[in-house]
Amino acid sequence: MAAIHPCRESNSPPASWQHPLAAADWGIDRFPVPSTGFAHTLRRMKLAWLGSPSYRGFLESTGGDELSLVREALAEHGWSVTLVDGCSLRADMGFDAVVPLGFWGYHTQPADFLSMVSGLHAQGVAVVNAPDVLRWNVDKRYLLDLARAGISIAPLRAYPQHAVVNLREELQEAGWTRYVMKPAISANALRTQVFTGGVDATAEALAQEILQDTGLLLQPFFEEIVETGELSLLYFGGTFSHAVCKVPKPGDFRSQPSHGARISRFSPSPALREQAEAILRATPGTQPLAYARIDGFLRGDRFHVIELELIEPFLFLQDAPDPRAAARQLAESLLFAAQGSRR
Repeated sequence: MAAIHPCRESNSPPASWQHPLAAADWGIDRFPVPSTGFAHTLRRMKLAWLGSPSYRGFLESTGGDELSLVREALAEHGWSVTLVDGCSLRADMGFDAVVPLGFWGYHTQPADFLSMVSGLHAQGVAVVNAPDVLRWNVDKRYLLDLARAGISIAPLRAYPQHAVVNLREELQEAGWTRYVMKPAISANALRTQVFTGGVDATAEALAQEILQDTGLLLQPFFEEIVETGELSLLYFGGTFSHAVCKVPKPGDFRSQPSHGARISRFSPSPALREQAEAILRATPGTQPLAYARIDGFLRGDRFHVIELELIEPFLFLQDAPDPRAAARQLAESLLFAAQGSRR
């Protein structure tokens, strides 16, 4: 079945990423770490928060959730954030920056998404996180870059689109009898499946299906996730905000709330935060990151990265010790990033 474009789940017309938004000649540059009180020094700004139909449906079902908190935080300084269909931006909207945090579904048409990002940047519109960061983060093979930088990642084998892969040989060489197969470009555990005891026809078929569309990832099954949970550490503007632990529901392996995972607050140790911050430093591109969610698990004292979410992660603001304080930190980092990109 053909992939559903995030902007075409409704009756929106086909998108053209030769974007009409234009402003002064800005340009992406590095920006300083936000400091307390900086918000009062910046001019008022308007942010477009891109939202796909699925994201808008989520907001309707939850009463606003994270976006409401961020909107309140921005309003404290006279700034605004507007939920905008990713395919409906117009020049007369007058936005200073675009944030893709609600653009769920971009992974179904990643080339179109990246074309949009490039088009916005070329016409002087600030994109947060920065375009170079978004491009790097689209394909989960970025994990190999982190490994080369000395970061502990969850064990991984990656294969490019259209590769010829002998699953039996690969798994035998890796020594994995229970393993996870998933696409290199994906979200919310889409087409992610656990297999046990070798390669059967279902595994072969799924691998071929994935390789037709994108790269293929193979990993061993991580018992730590179902036993103690997947950890998510949230950073805004390069500074720690909060963390949660996500435990899959009984009989499942998926750690997303949409799949029934149980979410609880988590206080990372100083050693774990040091490891997380090393991951952020190893991330290429514009720094500090306006927002980042680091997902992984502990094996002993060592944190192993499963994913580094820099495009449209759910930020668990409602699960922070002080949700409004977390939202203010996020809002300020978004605005500072946008302001810095204009320098």
